[in-house]
Amino acid sequence: MHNKTGTITVYTKEWKIASEESEPQVFKKLALTLLMTTMVFSAGIAGPSQDKAQAASAGTVQAKTADQLYPVEVNGKYGFINGKGRVVIEAVYDGYGYSGVPGGTLYVEDHAAKKQYYFSSAGTKLFEYKLRDAGILYNDRALYTAQIQTAGGAKATRYGYIDSQGKVAIQPIYVRAFNFSEGLARVNMGKASGYINTKGKLIVPYQYSSTTDFSDGMAAVTLAVGGKYGYIDTTGKLRITPRYDYATPFSDGAAAVYVNGKYGYIDKKGNYLIKPQFSMAQPFSEGLAFVERNGVTFYINKKGTKVIQGFTAGGLFKGGLASASPGQRYGYINTSGRFVVKPQLYWAADFNGELAEITLLVPDTREEIRGYMNRSGTIVWPPASGLPAGVVKP
Repeated sequence: MHNKTGTITVYTKEWKIASEESEPQVFKKLALTLLMTTMVFSAGIAGPSQDKAQAASAGTVQAKTADQLYPVEVNGKYGFINGKGRVVIEAVYDGYGYSGVPGGTLYVEDHAAKKQYYFSSAGTKLFEYKLRDAGILYNDRALYTAQIQTAGGAKATRYGYIDSQGKVAIQPIYVRAFNFSEGLARVNMGKASGYINTKGKLIVPYQYSSTTDFSDGMAAVTLAVGGKYGYIDTTGKLRITPRYDYATPFSDGAAAVYVNGKYGYIDKKGNYLIKPQFSMAQPFSEGLAFVERNGVTFYINKKGTKVIQGFTAGGLFKGGLASASPGQRYGYINTSGRFVVKPQLYWAADFNGELAEITLLVPDTREEIRGYMNRSGTIVWPPASGLPAGVVKP
């Protein structure tokens, strides 16, 4: 999305080269709920051991994501900062591509030169490529497009992959292709979909009508249009027989599935952890999942026990913290439901590594300022000098 917030904004996007398969309308509603209302819980009291566990978790996250970069916009140009708020790539570019993965690469766009420049997470330039002809690197592979001549003499667009040096790693032979995830990418030569590895070898045959990216070692698939969903592993073996109306990615060892108008959760053997009973179900994160039942939202554990409630919205836990709102404003809570960052933010996203994207309101206006906050509740972007007077800071 692109939101102007005065002279300094944050702009988040991911360039995609091929669209996903269509989803059931009910799952679209779920996805919108996750994106638009991200959050809910109850205020609880954290014990000393829980606080220590949270601190240890946050420390682990920080150690693993010290090299992560975050996109920022300054006066209509884009650059990147690190987790401390220091500018690593100057905001002088016209656009960018960014996965948000810790340690992942990125690219920035130079429209005048008609090029995009790829950088490492340390800010080192890797290579350059023709503008908008290649995507984001995942597993050291990025989608790219090429025009080929078919057997009938007509021209057609096909997809292949380049490596982290900008060299062709997999020839452009696919009618449809998607980003790599856990070492595999789903591709189509015709109507059916299969999976290849980073060398272009077909690992899972072209036999599925619908596929998803691998997550937690599993991918949801259907054999026929409008058919039931099941799961395969990274060898292509069918691990869970197709029997769900819709199936979501595995996360934290569990996946939400949709059956007869309700969501429940299964384990990797296809056994129900929690039987279908929810009208909305977020992925499990750090042992908790946000759900809705009978119009009431709350957090559950993997036994289905209600453990946090009383908030109007809530997000995913990342390193022991999740965004939450008791009503009009957002803050961050720990896994006990206790606020660590007071609810004074206009909007707050899940943490991604060391930082989380937040939105502040300029007093007496409708102007929004988007920036980043660290785990101690300090705004690291925009710089203090870039914040208008009167802006409420946590």
